[in-house]
Amino acid sequence: MSLRIGVDTGGTFTDVALILEETGETFITKVPSTPENSSIGVLNGVKQIMAETNNSYHDLSFFIHGSTVATNTLLEKKGAKTVLLTTKGFKDVLQIGRQTRPKLYDFRARRSEPLIPRNLRWEVEERVNAQGEVVKPIQEQEIIGLAEELKKVGAESVVICFINSFLNPENEILVKQILSKHLTDVSITLSYEVLPEIKEYERTSTVAVNGYVMPKMKFYLQYLEKELKTLEISSDLYIMQSNGGVISTDKAVEMPVRTVLSGPAGGVIAAGNVADMTGHGNLITIDMGGTSLDTALIANGKPQYTTTSKIEDYPIHVPMVEMHTIGSGGGSIAWIDSGGALRVGPHSAGADPGPVCYGKGGTEPTVSDANVILGRINPDSILGGRMKMDIERAREVIQEKIANPLGITVEEAAEGILKVVNANMVRGIRVISVEKGHDSRDFSLLAFGGAGPLHAGDIANELGCKNIIIPPNPGIMCATGMLMADVRHDYVQSLISVISALQLDDANKRIMELKNQAFTDLTREGFHSEIIDYNVSLDLRYRNQAYELNIPLSGMVVNEGALQQAIKDFHITHEKVYGFNRLEEDLEVVNIRLIAFGRINKPKQQELSGSVHQNPLPIAERDVFFQGDFYPTAVYQREDLHVGFVLHGPAIIEQLDSTIVIHPNQQIQVDEYNNLLIQNSTQGMKEVMKRETAKY
Repeated sequence: MSLRIGVDTGGTFTDVALILEETGETFITKVPSTPENSSIGVLNGVKQIMAETNNSYHDLSFFIHGSTVATNTLLEKKGAKTVLLTTKGFKDVLQIGRQTRPKLYDFRARRSEPLIPRNLRWEVEERVNAQGEVVKPIQEQEIIGLAEELKKVGAESVVICFINSFLNPENEILVKQILSKHLTDVSITLSYEVLPEIKEYERTSTVAVNGYVMPKMKFYLQYLEKELKTLEISSDLYIMQSNGGVISTDKAVEMPVRTVLSGPAGGVIAAGNVADMTGHGNLITIDMGGTSLDTALIANGKPQYTTTSKIEDYPIHVPMVEMHTIGSGGGSIAWIDSGGALRVGPHSAGADPGPVCYGKGGTEPTVSDANVILGRINPDSILGGRMKMDIERAREVIQEKIANPLGITVEEAAEGILKVVNANMVRGIRVISVEKGHDSRDFSLLAFGGAGPLHAGDIANELGCKNIIIPPNPGIMCATGMLMADVRHDYVQSLISVISALQLDDANKRIMELKNQAFTDLTREGFHSEIIDYNVSLDLRYRNQAYELNIPLSGMVVNEGALQQAIKDFHITHEKVYGFNRLEEDLEVVNIRLIAFGRINKPKQQELSGSVHQNPLPIAERDVFFQGDFYPTAVYQREDLHVGFVLHGPAIIEQLDSTIVIHPNQQIQVDEYNNLLIQNSTQGMKEVMKRETAKY
């Protein structure tokens, strides 16, 4: 029997999914995260699910992990003491940036300080010109002297980023060779290895992030790998990338910058799988956990990708799933600002101490506390009874810190907290939908994460989404999504040319170089040519533009037909993104990109039978607060619902990893894959109107 396990570390809980390869049967569990050492939470989760299912560690054939170590290291500014070596005259690239204001109309706005302070940036006498020719070679004695200086300042990581090295990395490679002899315990990162493309600020920023988080990521992964070996797990440890692909531990140690959105990317991959299964090709996804909400878009069944992103104020130019993150989660703290307005987030109670209702010492009112007070979360316990809830203490805190200052009841304060956090999330969702030229009314809302299904009804109504889809295990969807991902490597090579003067032979030669490199990397990892796929794309822009759009090619060869189609696609995409195009203007090619996939056998998908006809009975009933009033609400266990079952709201559906709220004006139906499809109900609307009329 072969088993696959996926582990996603979140801010509050660590989620674990175990799948039987032959049948697709899925087992799940959640354990509290351990922020002081994330690997403890991972190991606790693995041990718990193996004990609960009575399986052997020897049967684990595939182990994948979505890590937050790189992200948290960056956000908390707890990375290594990192030194930057750059070309003479470019010491202040990180400080100067793009000279744009972080907030155009905020006179008090300030940019974040660079990860590498000025006293840890050294200039090197070297130069490669714009044609890729070395015009000033490296002087070995200068680098040896620099090595001694780096020892004195206690450098833990060195990043090397020379101007135009994306065209010729000779000087970067030589400096690394010299330093490696004198700094044996220091991590060294080359910009050519991380991001071999034009734009010196973005390249320097990306390589700085990589070097900053590398030592901590290296320690974490090597420690976790060692601990997993003591459990006699036969599988190697694989890591989820931000681009939705899988890489080995060794690669993740070298390129930790590729894992900054590791966990959330798994959820988007799973969402693409839901789109394929259900036929709902257009999805807006919301992944709401304890700390934050990650939202992404699936258009025509395909996730959206980008090569330009930011964490905090630090540009990171590596391929990743395009998503937007906001500080709205179950642990987001509600507070009253100086003007007397109710605010929620971005600060979070996190896993420790967590929301007040968790009974672990929390003292600040949170979104989870509001949900408990309104009856939306089980007021007695969650996680299948493993975690008890303290509703009375939650009421006291919201009464004291929110209701009394605003002169309202506890229930009104709790409902206000939910309205504010929902409004925050809707604004964030519009960043990846409306602001990208998509009409949210053409999309279904796919809600997952532990808290996503609690808020999906309100969010979908605000966005005007067609319906809502809740997957079978929403709380661990990121972990299950990782088990559906293929190994993926991204390659890029700069080729700057006006498209009308592009040398096709040169472009195709470069594509073959990238393909050969990809084939070598994947065969080294055990893949053969029959299970390797390649995608080629071009970064195009109008002449003299500062930003480009990535346009896929129809094949592996750049010929006149493929080029004309790419030009046509660029004009269409440009109009969709920016609202205009200029058909008469010539285009420039900036980069050639190649993605290589090593296909992994996927676990079988479980399709359920609709033969059961007896409708399930509620396991309980409790009063739940909707739209200013309490409604008697039936509570169901998710595992009791069968294919084809239809239920009119209001209702609460509970399961180990999440709670689903069905509003009075909604109804659900269970599809053949055990997804819950939620839409507005005419019958429910009549009941709501009847109750509203009775008030007057």
